[in-house]
Amino acid sequence: MHAIRPSHPLVTYGTYPLLALATGAGVTVAIQRGLDPGATVVALELVAIVVLGLVEWRRPLRPEWSMTARSLFRRDLPFLGAGMLVVRLAELVTAAAVAQLTVGRGFGPLATAPLAVQVVVGLLLFDLLWYHYHRLSHRNDRLWRVHAAHHAPSEVYVLVHPVFHPIDLLVSRLVIAFVALRLTGLAPDAVLIVLAVMNLQQMVSHVNADIRLGPLNALLTGAETHRFHHSATDRGNYGSVTTVWDRLFGTFVHHPGFAPDRLGLDDPSSFPDPRRFHQVVVWPFRRSAAPRALVSTAGG
Repeated sequence: MHAIRPSHPLVTYGTYPLLALATGAGVTVAIQRGLDPGATVVALELVAIVVLGLVEWRRPLRPEWSMTARSLFRRDLPFLGAGMLVVRLAELVTAAAVAQLTVGRGFGPLATAPLAVQVVVGLLLFDLLWYHYHRLSHRNDRLWRVHAAHHAPSEVYVLVHPVFHPIDLLVSRLVIAFVALRLTGLAPDAVLIVLAVMNLQQMVSHVNADIRLGPLNALLTGAETHRFHHSATDRGNYGSVTTVWDRLFGTFVHHPGFAPDRLGLDDPSSFPDPRRFHQVVVWPFRRSAAPRALVSTAGG
């Protein structure tokens, strides 16, 4: 680990509150004016990408972790394109399923609960299910072949956030999202808020800049903690939105004021070259023995 100091206090401590306020304002306007939820989520995501991308460009935490034209075009773009297709497929499937299940005001235990309750329970349940799948992916050799696609890059920046194997995306965006956000009976407004919060936290947690959440690290996942999940020698912090489950199950890792020395896989030679998209996609289906998963040193 190496120590880090705030490069600019306004950037370090002001970027996250700015994005949180912008997200809250955008969601509020969308709900009041009846705007399309999907378009709202995409618009808020683009705003966050632009802001965080500018911060990374002007004040990177580690220059060697920065996005380059080479990393974007030779490695990330195929994953980003496949991810967009998978997410769209998941949305269509869940929408069709919900249309068949919905009766009257809704269905599920949260259908008539207050909006705030729906949002909190939806976020916690989604992250609980993802936490257990995510942690299992680091312990099970076959699932690690899938999830290691996200850890193969030796850099972490905002556009690494959606770099996942399509199977991981199907599990999170179709299976987990359907259970946590649809079968529970969340109202459309609640789903919009949950997705907006999820996207914000997941993007902020992958930024290559000294952006800090301060006391909110006790509750929310940010770059200070998730950066250690991408460490080549350590694991932990399996939650994608909240740190609640990592704290409860003993996998929370936090070293305030420090960053890992190296990111990525502990043994890159055990995994296909992440620039070869097709090899990464078929890797989980190969019959040879899977590489040993790296598990947490914090109880994982």
